[in-house]
Amino acid sequence: MTPPSIPRAPRNAHGIPSFAALVALVVLAGACGATTDSRVTSVPTPVSGRQSRAIPGYGTDGAKPSAARALARAATHDFAVDIQASAAAFVGSVMALQSDAVKGDMVAARADELAAQARYDAIRALESGNSINASTLDELDTDVRTGQSFGGLHAVERDLWAGGPLATDVTALAGQAPVAQFLLSREYLGPEAIGIVAVNQLNWVAGIALPSSQEHTSHLGLVDVVATEQAAQRAFGIIEPLSHAIDPVRTAAVAGQFVTLSDTVAALGTPTSTPDTSVTPAARLTLTRQIDATATTLARLVAELAPYGTTGAPS
Repeated sequence: MTPPSIPRAPRNAHGIPSFAALVALVVLAGACGATTDSRVTSVPTPVSGRQSRAIPGYGTDGAKPSAARALARAATHDFAVDIQASAAAFVGSVMALQSDAVKGDMVAARADELAAQARYDAIRALESGNSINASTLDELDTDVRTGQSFGGLHAVERDLWAGGPLATDVTALAGQAPVAQFLLSREYLGPEAIGIVAVNQLNWVAGIALPSSQEHTSHLGLVDVVATEQAAQRAFGIIEPLSHAIDPVRTAAVAGQFVTLSDTVAALGTPTSTPDTSVTPAARLTLTRQIDATATTLARLVAELAPYGTTGAPS
């Protein structure tokens, strides 16, 4: 039976839904019994009264003090720089992949493909807002009907590990990667939106990458897990100075949870050489619970940042 359709949350020009829209969409999805998509973030309702409490040096009248505005602007700037660097690194990996494929160096090409996949994971949460462009970069064989062709990183992955039209697929990927870089160069998000990106990244790992490896041919799904968790941690680090000024206790809790996450992920093995079968169900469950706990705490913290810039550059 076809599930009832769920309206998409209103989004800004950058494809990031507002906090209020996300909450409304999550409530509606739960009421309809829908399965949560990797692009829908479950963000808890802000705790009543938290934003009006006294914060030394920041005031309680709801205004944006100059210190907070400065921290918010710094977060917007730093996140834009980080995303631009990640996009440039992704393009660089794809160009290296194309060069090694032309030379016939399959060992180097495999390493390039894994590097490109990891660097795409760093920008996935933003890139997924453009479904057409995202499908040309990271489409899975299971996303198309039997007998139909697909492209992007996973087509190249198939070519390198199982065989296929490598030259054609790499050329198409190399043509599309700069498009993603250009689109991402226009992203300027406020602190709340940056935090939502981090929560989305964690939710994608817990809901998609861990239950079902996305690397169907190389079977090296830890590449996605490690890269996405690290991207979420970087996003949190960028809003951390502001969040610490607003709620130092909860900020410290999230920071500690990320340390635990990093240690747990590192214990699973080297991502580029650890096969999916080496990660036990028990290890996956432990990591999923840790990710869920971190995402929940982070989402509550993110809700407190709304007065300091929800979308776009903070005013």
